[in-house]
Amino acid sequence: MNDNQVGLHNSRARYCGLLLLFSCGLTQAADRVNFSIRVTEGPPCNINNGQAIEVNFGDDLLITRIDGVNYSKTINYTLDCREAGNNAIRMQIQGPAASFDGNVLASVERPELGVAIKLANIMVLPVNNWLNLESSSTKPALTAVPVKAPNSELRPGRFSAGATMLFEYQ
Repeated sequence: MNDNQVGLHNSRARYCGLLLLFSCGLTQAADRVNFSIRVTEGPPCNINNGQAIEVNFGDDLLITRIDGVNYSKTINYTLDCREAGNNAIRMQIQGPAASFDGNVLASVERPELGVAIKLANIMVLPVNNWLNLESSSTKPALTAVPVKAPNSELRPGRFSAGATMLFEYQ
């Protein structure tokens, strides 16, 4: 049984989900990243009070400076898992991986561009892998940053990417 099947076969496991949608325009500058929320199961976790999450990269995102470090932005969200009590909780960013880096979310329109989700703005949180949280009161500090494939040249234009943030508790 793999990790994705735990919630289907273990009556004690529960999932809470958050759909993350990324949408940006690349000209000489890009707009913002938008997040939409879809809760796949109710409490004990409340993710961002059911409100959309938006990350704005600003107006000065230059395509020549996208390197997986520049333009990193905090993903501001709330997470309340107090109802989970002392149950173990883990988190996953689930979505399509970029062809050039399996740890990065793929862009729908541009195979040479993706979005990395970083934990504490240091370590890339690999897509489709679980991260065990220290407690039900732990809210991971996450950032989003655009990443381009090595030796690729980006062209101006729009791109989008999406993922689901899952919280599993036992």
